Amino acid sequence: MAQPLTAAEIDFDTPGFRTGYVRLSHSDDRHAFSVIPVPVAVLVGGRPGPTMFLSGGTHGDEYEGQALLHRLLRATDPAGLAGRLIVMPALNLPAVRAGRRVSPLDGGNLNRVFPGDPATGPTGAIAAWVAANVLSRAGFACDLHSGGSSGRYLPCAYLHWGGDVAFRRRKIAAARAFGAPFTVIAAGTGAYGSMTAECDRRGVVMVSAEFGGGASLDVELKDLAGACLERLLAHVGIRDAGVAPVGETRFLRLAGSGSAPMAEVPGLFEPARRIGETVRAGELAGTIWPVTSLGSPGVEVRFPRDGLLVVERVRPMVEPGDLLFQLGTEVDPESLMDF
Repeated sequence: MAQPLTAAEIDFDTPGFRTGYVRLSHSDDRHAFSVIPVPVAVLVGGRPGPTMFLSGGTHGDEYEGQALLHRLLRATDPAGLAGRLIVMPALNLPAVRAGRRVSPLDGGNLNRVFPGDPATGPTGAIAAWVAANVLSRAGFACDLHSGGSSGRYLPCAYLHWGGDVAFRRRKIAAARAFGAPFTVIAAGTGAYGSMTAECDRRGVVMVSAEFGGGASLDVELKDLAGACLERLLAHVGIRDAGVAPVGETRFLRLAGSGSAPMAEVPGLFEPARRIGETVRAGELAGTIWPVTSLGSPGVEVRFPRDGLLVVERVRPMVEPGDLLFQLGTEVDPESLMDF
């Protein structure tokens, strides 16, 4: 087994397999004189090639990607690779240990704080280290997500629409090679502090992915994600040819939050539809039952527009402002190149 090293000692260049830690200094009631060891692995092949960053656990309650990357590390012989993989399955380690979306140490959402700042706390420190030491070396990235504790996704690649036309076409080509059943395109780069935004700023071609959710680990979806990842590694030239996808990915443009059905009252939400179904404007999305007012009628929620259900809420108890579903519409990505 490789010996653990401090992050400063990690060799990114010599062929072989190494593991180490990003050692975060943090002082609070639990961590007075200790470090938070965020694990990182580096696999350098025997042939020249690109560098790709693979991450899971950006949100700690999303498990399929974490399991997939652990399995990939133990099954991959770096001698068979061209180029380099940098792999971090528990990217926001405090959140992973707690099984939470955000860090219990500082409340930080790692996908909202890039390019990071160590002065803001552990979450900002992780982002800053990744930006300076990993994304600065990478040409490609894949960040594996799921719906977490609150939601469930259709199995999909996820592209934010930053960069110029040539850069967008590289993203589309990567998504086609990834070969998930769906590819969701979200207008714009998204939050300035997302990893996607940092990749766009650096010219790193990034494919995010959403597989499953509900704070569980769906083994079939994990295996599907694994096949997609193998195809992506072949596409960028790190692996030999991967397994062909079952069919062409279907591109969906994600509707904005203003087009999503939303809870306007508190209560128990009983959904009437499921992800993967096509719905029409005005159709019933579900009913919110008042928990304490047994004589009051339920409040029906209806879809504000047509679309395919991409995300569903899995927590039945809702408060005003909670989004209950998210919708997408099928689109030709070429039609969005100038968007």
